[in-house]
Amino acid sequence: MSRGTDISQFQRKYRERNEGDFPSTYVISLQREWNLKYGENPHQQGAIYFLDTINGQNASRISNIANINSIRSDGYGKGGLSLTNTMDITRAMDSLKYFNVPAVAIMKHNILSGFAKQTKRQSLADLFRLARDSDRRSNFGGTAVFNYTIDRETAGALYELKGETPFFVDVLAAPSYEGGVLSYIENQSRNIRIASFSGLEAIPKFIGDETYGLVSVKEMPTGRIGIQDVYLTAIKTSEDLITNPMVINKKTKEKYIVARDPTDQEKDDLLTAWWLNVASARSNGLVAVRNGISVSIGAGQVERVGAVEQMIVKGMQKAMDREGIKYDPLYGIEGHKKLQDQPFKNAVCASDGFFPFRDSIDLLARAGISAVVQPFGSIHDNQVIDAANEYNIAMCATLERCFGHF
Repeated sequence: MSRGTDISQFQRKYRERNEGDFPSTYVISLQREWNLKYGENPHQQGAIYFLDTINGQNASRISNIANINSIRSDGYGKGGLSLTNTMDITRAMDSLKYFNVPAVAIMKHNILSGFAKQTKRQSLADLFRLARDSDRRSNFGGTAVFNYTIDRETAGALYELKGETPFFVDVLAAPSYEGGVLSYIENQSRNIRIASFSGLEAIPKFIGDETYGLVSVKEMPTGRIGIQDVYLTAIKTSEDLITNPMVINKKTKEKYIVARDPTDQEKDDLLTAWWLNVASARSNGLVAVRNGISVSIGAGQVERVGAVEQMIVKGMQKAMDREGIKYDPLYGIEGHKKLQDQPFKNAVCASDGFFPFRDSIDLLARAGISAVVQPFGSIHDNQVIDAANEYNIAMCATLERCFGHF
């Protein structure tokens, strides 16, 4: 077994204080950007503001979002973006900011429901189809956001028929649109909401990036507000992943080392899955990716193994949908045995927090997951490593947790 990278001390990070120099009075000034159609629900009024000053210091406005078809002269249309629509667009931008190649993120209720990035020179239209079909039921009526200019072929893919019910995109956003595309889209669907945005490349993402004075603001019931630094990851490339993590038993000094290195394809998918988990999965969050395409997202569960179970069931159910195999929730996913393409075979999984026990690894292995990335830091890391080695799973460490409670 190769020499491992000792990560035993990372457990201490969860017990250490990390206080910031926050003032006793925190003054934020906001500038209104636009009035919303409504808030999260139709009976709630709402508006969008951007951070202007923080404690008297200017906060840079790094991106712009514009309604393109908020009001139509013929009386049709949905009248602009709601708060939920805007949250979906910005959350998708937070995912797409990591990718220099063409990519598409589909959001539903502020959670990523479909993603695909270019890995084999696929067209933007093909990437939309891959993201759409990764979870066709959830993506129906979703927000489709692209990081490249939408061309006529991609616009046509939005309205392809499959089965008796045509696919429906509720909100569309991209940096720009080729000539004639907007009129084509509006002629196809009078109710679609269309937006453009800029500044994707300026959104901070990695530790050391300029944050332009931005902070993360968390509103809570009881009139309280939490202020924290914006989340930045240290994982810039797949080379930043620790591929041979090792923990040492304090008493026996026994070493537990992940035995198998990930393949190049696994490393690329692990990086993609980690970035998507950072930006778009609600904790407890897991993201499975295969060949640059999302397989399934498990999010918002109150226990880690429950998030694993949810991710596996969702992934199998979506695959059964694609192959026309009936899914019956009362009988589970028994029909997955009939699948021609097992969705988790050779897929990877990113976990936003450590695995408390080996039970999650047992489940991931049974589903077919071949590689995992996680922070580490559990008191049972040795058991988790043993499980990974038992199933020949490559398991990388990030040494950073990326919980996101939206």
